[in-house]
This record gives sequence, C-alpha cells and structure tokens, in this order.
Amino acid sequence: MVRVLRKRPSPATVVASVALLAALGGTGVAAIETVPRGSVGTVHLRQGAVTSAKIADGAVTSADVRNRSLRRVDFAPGQLPRGPIGPQGPQGAPGLSGREEVAAETATTSVSPKAISASCPAGKKVVGGGIEVGGPGRGRVTVTENQPAGDAAWEAEAFEAVATGAAWKLEVHAICATVAP
Repeated sequence: MVRVLRKRPSPATVVASVALLAALGGTGVAAIETVPRGSVGTVHLRQGAVTSAKIADGAVTSADVRNRSLRRVDFAPGQLPRGPIGPQGPQGAPGLSGREEVAAETATTSVSPKAISASCPAGKKVVGGGIEVGGPGRGRVTVTENQPAGDAAWEAEAFEAVATGAAWKLEVHAICATVAP
C-alpha cells in the first residue's frame, strides 16, 4: 500500500487564512448592512461609472426619465412621429443661372490713360467683375476705375503713375448671369 505523506500547514498559515476570511467576509457583510436602501445618489457616483452595459434590460422606464431631457439623436430612425407640415415660408433671393465670363482688353502700347468695358450678352446681368494690368510697364500703372457700368457691363480705367515708354495693357472681366426673379 502506498502512503501519502501529507504536510500540515503551519500554525501561522492557518491563522493568516482565518484572518483573511474574516476580513473579507466582515467588510462584505458590513457594506450590505450599513448602506441603507436609496442612500447612494448621483452626487456619490463618479462620471461614467454607470454605463448602459451595467443597467439591466427593462430597468429604466419612462417614469425614470425626466421630461424633455432626451434629444432626437437618442431615438432610432422612425421612432419619432413627424409633425404637421408648416406654412410656406417667404420667397428667397433671386437665383442665378447661365453664369459666364466676358473679357475685353486694350492694345498693348505705352499710351496712357486706357479705359475699356466688357458687356454681358443680351438678357444677362453683371454680377461681378475685375481687371488685370499686363505687360512690362504694368508696375507703374495705377487703376482709377474698377466697377460695374450699369446692370450689364463692367468698366475699368488706368493710367501711368510714372511716365514710361514700356508697353502695357488693361484687361477687364465681367461675370454675367441670368437672374431669376
């Protein structure tokens, strides 16, 4: 017959084990017995301590949710009914269509001053514009006009601030479009 040798725990191990069981069991019992029902509230919880995974299904009812505290994003698509259709609002600003750019330019010479305009096609109005000075003499040119000329054109004028024999040109751009009422 085979004898199994059993080593008995030392008295220190036995005392330590009993003390550990008493400590763990005692605090668990104390926590249950000393915390009255309903005594833990919002102020006692850390931010993010209660997550949806920690709440049992069906634990929160409509009586538990404060009125007007939920937002549209808190509901699944189709859960919220649509309200009645409201009255027609005021008409917005006129619309634009058929946008195009029209350009015109002067000859590249050293003549000063120069003036030019670009006109929109029939039925279109100018909605913006601008100018460009080109050529080797452009550094000495000053623009004196860059503006709409009525409803259907853009005009520009420039001159040499310091007389030079260098050639330059003036180019004007009109942004035109059909404006719907």
